[in-house]
Amino acid sequence: MNPRRLVSLLLLVLITRVAHAGPATTPNDTLHLTLDQAVARALASGADMQVARAGVGVAEGRIREATADALPQIKGVVSYNHKFDSIFRGLSGADSSGLGKLFSATPFGAEHGWNVDVTATQLLWSSGRVGAGLQAAHAVRRSATSQRDQTMADVTLAVREAYWAALAAQQVVTIARDGRDQAREHLRQVESYRRQGSRSEYDLLQAQVDASNQEPPLVAARSAAELALLQLKRALGLRLDQPLALDTPLAFRDTLPVTTSGPDDASARPAVKGADAIVEARQAAVRAERAARWPQLLATATVSHQAFPADGTPTRSQFHRSIDATLRLDWPIFQGLRTFGTVQRATNELAEARAQRDALRQAAEVELAQARLGVDEALATLLARRGTARLATRAYQLAEVRWRNGLSTQLEVSDARLQMQNAQVNEVLAVKDYRLSLARLERAAGRPLATVNRSFDELTLDSTPREDR
Repeated sequence: MNPRRLVSLLLLVLITRVAHAGPATTPNDTLHLTLDQAVARALASGADMQVARAGVGVAEGRIREATADALPQIKGVVSYNHKFDSIFRGLSGADSSGLGKLFSATPFGAEHGWNVDVTATQLLWSSGRVGAGLQAAHAVRRSATSQRDQTMADVTLAVREAYWAALAAQQVVTIARDGRDQAREHLRQVESYRRQGSRSEYDLLQAQVDASNQEPPLVAARSAAELALLQLKRALGLRLDQPLALDTPLAFRDTLPVTTSGPDDASARPAVKGADAIVEARQAAVRAERAARWPQLLATATVSHQAFPADGTPTRSQFHRSIDATLRLDWPIFQGLRTFGTVQRATNELAEARAQRDALRQAAEVELAQARLGVDEALATLLARRGTARLATRAYQLAEVRWRNGLSTQLEVSDARLQMQNAQVNEVLAVKDYRLSLARLERAAGRPLATVNRSFDELTLDSTPREDR
């Protein structure tokens, strides 16, 4: 083969492979996030927060619109008029006095006409309509701000739930892996004893079955952990293939936060504040609609410049100025019952807003009471499951010792290990539930909780009721 053709063929193959391979990819760096960083990320880039912030911007725009009605309105108009025919056109030839020429420089007979008008209008009195509209706009902005704050609380709670769920699922994986490793280690011990002749074949078979039974729970725990991590990535707006590491620990160290005094009412909750603001906006809207029955007083001033050039292009000296001022009183005497309809609509919208506010406030109070009881229940459950996990761990250790000394069976060891794993998983879930109960109480109250750190030794099941704290 010709060397040149061989080199060309090799280059063609190399280019084809590069084209099919595409751009070189590098593995993504692992993203480390604490709980606070995860919440901040969701609040900064979440779609719900973007919608809430846009709502506040819309409300601020409405305030500017309402304010504009009370400020002077200045308008400039430049117009050109071309007259193709006129009843005064024939006068120039029929009348020696030159009336046609006289009318040719007026709006009646001029072929070219230019008008430059500047008009200023000021509302002097509107029977309270403008003030009510401005008050309604401010109330709407407060409602939008409260809705934004409520969205922030909802997003924060959702991220916390996903974060704690992912951490709990990872700890369940660790517990399942430890259980599998313990079962395998026990199997190795049985195999060693079997070779020495101190254990029967039945013990060996039972240990092998026990070790095999530890694999399905580990696989299920890994799947649950992966799914929980995907849910967290979705809540944070991350790519699903983005490696993620959670740096905030789930378990409490030596102490845990305990509420000192629970919130008494839900009046500080943003949703309740927003409902109150909507009622204020509806009240102002009723006043504005009622004010539409009464007159408005307006002052108008117009500065006009007119020019009628013969050639169509005016010069500055050809413009003539006129200034007019008008004081106008507009009184809607009869509008076909339109005002009665708008007042009726606004009044019923106010009644609807009040009913929705009362229902929301009552629901918020019930949710707050449920959240307070949820914290008490979660704390009691955590203390009970923490004690159970330690007892189950000790029971498994004793079962191992008894089995080595020939005082117990393989079934007793397997049962003790299973009980220990279940107790440890229950403790992890109890820790997650207690953290979430505090987060839910904070959201229901609408303000940070007052807590104090207390050690586990200070807390007992009898000391958890709220009246003792």
